[in-house]
Amino acid sequence: MELAQGTTLRSLVDLAVASDDSRQLIAAAGVGLGHPLGLVSADGEPLAFTPEGEVGRRALAVAGAAAHNSFAAPPGWRIVSLVRHSSRLGFLAVGSGGRPEADSQGALAVLPALLADQLRRAALMRIHSAAFVRRLVGDPPLPASRARREAAELGIRLAPAYWPAILAWRPASAAPDTLERVEREARRLAAGSLTALLDGHLALLHPGGDAAPEWFRQVAARARTLAPASQARAIAAAGPAGLGELGAQIAMLGGLHRFGPRSDGDRSLTWARDYALDGLLYGRVEPAAAVDFVEQQLGPLIEWDRDHGTDLLRVLEAALDFPRHDRAAQQCFMHRNTFRHRLRHATELLGERMEGADARLAVHVALKLHRLAGRRPSGRGNGGAARSPVGA
Repeated sequence: MELAQGTTLRSLVDLAVASDDSRQLIAAAGVGLGHPLGLVSADGEPLAFTPEGEVGRRALAVAGAAAHNSFAAPPGWRIVSLVRHSSRLGFLAVGSGGRPEADSQGALAVLPALLADQLRRAALMRIHSAAFVRRLVGDPPLPASRARREAAELGIRLAPAYWPAILAWRPASAAPDTLERVEREARRLAAGSLTALLDGHLALLHPGGDAAPEWFRQVAARARTLAPASQARAIAAAGPAGLGELGAQIAMLGGLHRFGPRSDGDRSLTWARDYALDGLLYGRVEPAAAVDFVEQQLGPLIEWDRDHGTDLLRVLEAALDFPRHDRAAQQCFMHRNTFRHRLRHATELLGERMEGADARLAVHVALKLHRLAGRRPSGRGNGGAARSPVGA
């Protein structure tokens, strides 16, 4: 919303009360007051700036630097810390110049308070919305009629169905404020989307449509940028689900997270179908039988890796996962010639176990079982493989 010249304090107050969108208030204040303005959150997340172009981006950079470094304002700039009830909510950078009218100066003096109130209300709304989404995807599921009633009270317009996914990451690899920033940016990337931080992952609900997969990838990419060590990845259901089915879908996806990244772990988006074999084997194969099967199929390879400190098991699994050896070598971070040499050694150790399609399939399944067991069988030297449960 733009305000004409001579913007009054009352106009800015009315706008701040009517909306929690700080971008509108910053834009209107910039037009009415004539100052470059930049607004960031307490952790430096860009929120709004004016005017468009280099001067506005400079204002945003000045505010961001204040959030990250607590530095003194450069010449020609003023930095205001936005605080409510002892909680810092953001930083406002104000450039020099502007209109000298008393009305403009009064509005400029009140603008930080208006922005702080907006940011506080928006933060409270995020808290209430996140609690609602957690109930929506919780167990027991929230009945659809009640969900729509609670959503209406929060000003949330529910879609008939949502395409669910989770964003998973390595434990303790991302700070809580980073995860909250990813969550906020996820909602901005897709209008009408819902998110909630759960135990160990972020629930993502897209209001249907073909745009959902790209949104999942964007959220995962943003998380990887903010926390590179997180190895963040989205795991998505096959398609949209009704409100009453979302809890079961999110629980299912959260269960798949325990299986870890796929063999091509650099992908930012995987699908529930990619975990079909893990789901079949996990907890459904009697542990002793599973360990015996792994030992029968992979015994010589397990023993060789243990005795020589190699990882031929990983080389063989990559070769079976990726028919193209250059792609398989890349997954093992090896030169193609090194990979081929080690693969040849692995197949020689297994001998007849690699002859024929069915035999190779058995070896491939044994490799997946071995990974699911969470630990390597100790090999024949100790009287057979260790009786490690598979998914127990």
